[in-house]
Amino acid sequence: MSRFSLTRRGDLGPVERILRIAGGGGLAVVAISLLPGSSGLAVLVWVGAALLGVDFVVTGVRGYCPLYARLGLGRPHSKTGPSW
Repeated sequence: MSRFSLTRRGDLGPVERILRIAGGGGLAVVAISLLPGSSGLAVLVWVGAALLGVDFVVTGVRGYCPLYARLGLGRPHSKTGPSW
C-alpha cells in the first residue's frame, strides 16, 4: 500500500488553534479596554481590532478557517491510499 499526504483545506493544527484562541482573546480584550478612552477614527480601529480578535477565537475553537479553505491551505493529513 502506498502512503500519501493529503491536505484538508481549512483545517487548523492543534498549536495554531491554541495560538489563535490565546492571541485573539488577548487582542479582543486589549481593544475593548482601549475603546472607552478613544475618539474619532481610533474608535473604528479598536472596534475592528476587537472583531478580528473574536474571529481568531471563533476559528480557533472551531478548528476551521474559511480563508484558509479559499486559499487552498490547511493541515496536512496522512492517509493510506489505494493499493493499485
